[in-house]
Amino acid sequence: MNKQFSFKGVPIRKLNYLMAGITLVVSVVLLVVSYRTFALYGALQQKTNTSIEGQKSARDMQEASDYLTEQVRCFVQTGDRAYLDAYFEENNVTRRREKALTQLASSSEGTPEYEALYNALTGSLALMQTEYRAMRLSIEARGEDLSAYPEEVRDVLLTPAQTALSAEEKGALARDLVFNNAYHEGKSEIARETGRCLTALVDNMQADAAETERSFGVMIRVEEGLIIALIAIVLIIVTLTTLQVIAPLIRAIPRIRDDKPIPVKGASEFRFLANTYNRIYEENRTQKEELAYEASHDQLTGAYNRKGFERIIGQADATDVALLLIDVDRFKKINDTYGHAAGDRVLARLTGILTANFRADDALCRIGGDEFVLIMKGSDASCRDLIREKIERINGELQKGDLETPPTSISVGVAFGVKEPGLQIYKKADAALYTVKENGRCGCAFAE
Repeated sequence: MNKQFSFKGVPIRKLNYLMAGITLVVSVVLLVVSYRTFALYGALQQKTNTSIEGQKSARDMQEASDYLTEQVRCFVQTGDRAYLDAYFEENNVTRRREKALTQLASSSEGTPEYEALYNALTGSLALMQTEYRAMRLSIEARGEDLSAYPEEVRDVLLTPAQTALSAEEKGALARDLVFNNAYHEGKSEIARETGRCLTALVDNMQADAAETERSFGVMIRVEEGLIIALIAIVLIIVTLTTLQVIAPLIRAIPRIRDDKPIPVKGASEFRFLANTYNRIYEENRTQKEELAYEASHDQLTGAYNRKGFERIIGQADATDVALLLIDVDRFKKINDTYGHAAGDRVLARLTGILTANFRADDALCRIGGDEFVLIMKGSDASCRDLIREKIERINGELQKGDLETPPTSISVGVAFGVKEPGLQIYKKADAALYTVKENGRCGCAFAE
């Protein structure tokens, strides 16, 4: 580059100086224009983010209000304490309504949208007095001890007329308080205020976007003129390419050969390639781990599959274990009666219950449709009573069923011995399982 030769009578050194001077001037002007463009973009982005956060606050306000309504209605209808606990968890701990207003206040306090959200919170807080009254009436209707309930409910003062009502009338009044027109109108007012807040936020964002679009148009036209002058930067690009691309590439090649991440250095283009390579490298590594996991685990339940079971047994040290062979009782009937989806839910629920009742290092495997194996490491016949208690507790829970799964039970064959590839202990557990099935199912038996 420093070697001089003539091009139309102009020494290359002078041309370099000239190009460097032109490049410097163009770069300064472009820097100023770019700075203003980015500043304009940053301002728009900040306003947009503020608007989005505000909209999220409005939605959080509405969702929290609706959630409280749902919980109090479910409580007065069913009397399930879980709904009341969920209500006060939201009101006293999660506090989405208050947090939503605080978030909006940080950027929009004193604006119409803040006023609307404040009105929504005020309306929601006002409705809570009605909700507390409905809770107290519902509790008294069921004759429960008020001292076991939160202070907000205990502090509600019933009128003499309400106190004189029968249990059935109190229950009916509790339901009416949260379903009548007055309550509905209060909810509608909250929805109107949150809607007014959202509308104001969207209008402001659209106005800011329109103004920024006009300014962007001017900036872009100026930048288009400057881009033409950047042709002079070609000489500089040669040097920068060497320093910012070729050198980092040379440093990266050995690491690629060694199957390692590469340094994120050099030009932005190379940094992009380096990040892409590193991301693909990480994704491939993660994918290999996931494939290894999927190869040894059951997709439905997350327990080890048969291949995983065989690997555990095959690679095991000769240590004392308890092997539990588990079958779901009348599983085919569950599939025929409730459908295979219900059967899948039964298996998933059983997996969760088994996992919760046994140790983390006990290996749970699903080796067939409804057949499971549980390997309890470091266990011997002294664990009989413990295992029997666990199986009884599990069967007690399974027989209750839940909203998504029908009642069921399990039969379990248990064998104690040495964990080894020969699977003799498995055969003993299978024989014990057969004994349980022959004697009415829903229990466990131990191999002698």
